[in-house]
Amino acid sequence: MKKRIRLHQVRVGMYIEELEGGVLPLPHLGPVASPIDVDLIMNSHAISVVINTQKGVDVDSVHNEVQLDLIGYESALASKFSARQIRHAQDAIQDARRSVGNVFVEARVRGALHLDAADKAVERIMLEAMTNAGAMIAVAKLKKKDEGTFLHSLAVSALMVTFGRNLGLSEDAVRILGLGGLIHDLGKMVLPTALLRKPGKVTVEEMDLIRTHPERGYEMAKRIAGMPRRVLDICLYHHEKFDGSGYPHRLAGPAIPYVARIAAICDVYDALTSVRPYKRAWSQAEAIETMMSSTGHFDPDLMKAFVSKMVINGTIH
Repeated sequence: MKKRIRLHQVRVGMYIEELEGGVLPLPHLGPVASPIDVDLIMNSHAISVVINTQKGVDVDSVHNEVQLDLIGYESALASKFSARQIRHAQDAIQDARRSVGNVFVEARVRGALHLDAADKAVERIMLEAMTNAGAMIAVAKLKKKDEGTFLHSLAVSALMVTFGRNLGLSEDAVRILGLGGLIHDLGKMVLPTALLRKPGKVTVEEMDLIRTHPERGYEMAKRIAGMPRRVLDICLYHHEKFDGSGYPHRLAGPAIPYVARIAAICDVYDALTSVRPYKRAWSQAEAIETMMSSTGHFDPDLMKAFVSKMVINGTIH
């Protein structure tokens, strides 16, 4: 049976019969075999997609699979970490939520930031990351629809703290990474909530608006007395790409501050591997394969270090 669906509903396991109104870089009809196939289709600018539910999964099946994915991920946590580790990670996240929750509210309502509250949250993240980094990062991957931005920021902060330590950086430098990770998406707090929660492909105009968030966040953060320069660098430059194709200033190579190059890796890794109510998470292997093959996006030396010091050694799962 053929069925017409919207572009954002395409998932791995479907069978594509037609793409209506779009042009792919490479033609792709037939089975959707991987997240990379999904991305190709999402970027095709097709108006709609026709799937064959007899040759592949249906939209309802995908919904059920996503729910099973959420349940399965929670079960996997229990197999990888002890109940004590999970409880401590959940407590750390709750403590950080209490410390920094108002930071995001104030940022959205008043365009302001309370540095003391953010510092307190970073201290809690750093403390937990010393002994329980894997569990905290894993628990933070479970993102509900109404808290995705906050938990993403917390997860990126924890990833950056742990990566910084594994790189042998000083505790002062690690603290900078933690604070930068926590507020790297601060500029999104002044964007429309409906846009931030939109599950499907955004329009060109919406993407242009989203791409203003680094500069918006930078402008908000720099008004805070005592805000370290390197934290501002993370806010402003975490979407720059090593080959100069990023935004907002198209910096390239070593012109991108070191801390922002670390942030770029941790930001994308968490985005790809997070478990959300409306999408299946990429596996660690899928995420790393995609990131390693994204020539020009990341600092190649830092990307290799992330794989060896965070993935291969089992720090993150």
